[in-house]
Amino acid sequence: MMPLASSFRSHAKAAPPGSFASSLPETPEACATVHCEAADALSDRRLDPSCLLEHELHLIGATPARLRIGSGPNKETHSFAPGTVVLLGPRLPRSLAFEHRAPADSRSSGRVLRFSDEPLRRGMVLFPELGDVGPLLARARVGVQFVGLGKDTLARAHRIETLHGLAQFSEFTALLSELAQWTDYRLLADAVLADGQDDEGGRALLIHKALDHIRDNYAQELSLAEVGAIVGMREHAFSRSFRRATGQTFTDFVIGLRVSTACRLLASTRQQVSSICYEVGFNNISNFNRHFRRIKGMTPGEFRAKTQGPSGARAKKGH
Repeated sequence: MMPLASSFRSHAKAAPPGSFASSLPETPEACATVHCEAADALSDRRLDPSCLLEHELHLIGATPARLRIGSGPNKETHSFAPGTVVLLGPRLPRSLAFEHRAPADSRSSGRVLRFSDEPLRRGMVLFPELGDVGPLLARARVGVQFVGLGKDTLARAHRIETLHGLAQFSEFTALLSELAQWTDYRLLADAVLADGQDDEGGRALLIHKALDHIRDNYAQELSLAEVGAIVGMREHAFSRSFRRATGQTFTDFVIGLRVSTACRLLASTRQQVSSICYEVGFNNISNFNRHFRRIKGMTPGEFRAKTQGPSGARAKKGH
């Protein structure tokens, strides 16, 4: 875990107490990953309304909250019930306000986790396990409300504030991974961005649509040009925007998604490795094994034995 943490460097100011950065030795490049604060404290700071410079994960407390995006005829207002989780990315439309109602009991107040994506994007280059975070960050640029999150995920989100150092960082990345794989969500700023009020946000929306197409069809033959055409972007422009949004090339993202899906099947079923190989979209077993070993550092059979224990070892005999 130490090499992973040490790779997440960002040029940031000294972090406040309780943040991941504050637990590390001070260096010219402060290692700032996540900052936790009460939702009412965020309102008190009166953020510059021109844009969000960081990602914000809002954990709605015991009282409802409201989000306003845009202005004029395109203004959108969203209301959130207690317990809702909302992720907002940087550079959302200029008129943006998030109103948390302060409860009588401060312990029931909503919380906000603020983080920069630069350390995460750097980490994706070194650690393919973080690859799922790229699509999550792309969706965040139009705002995401997660629907029906389980109690364990919500508890993890609130537990981050109580941890420090590597323990906090580990819990934070685990939370992002769970949110990245959560399929029940809704976007919050579609209408505003579709009208072209924010060019970068508009591109992010197109990339999000491309990611949805890839996730729905990852087991089929996919090409950069084909997916770019589906979302109305030229191949080179789509390639640049895709890499900027996800931190990966198109090919690496598709392969990573296939391997990630294979990992879930290896860990949760006794399906033969060869069957999983073709099910997730690889066209031959040697190609599958090569990419799997490159990304996971072990063979599919070794991964199954590690995750399933003795039962996995028995299933291995059927390969």
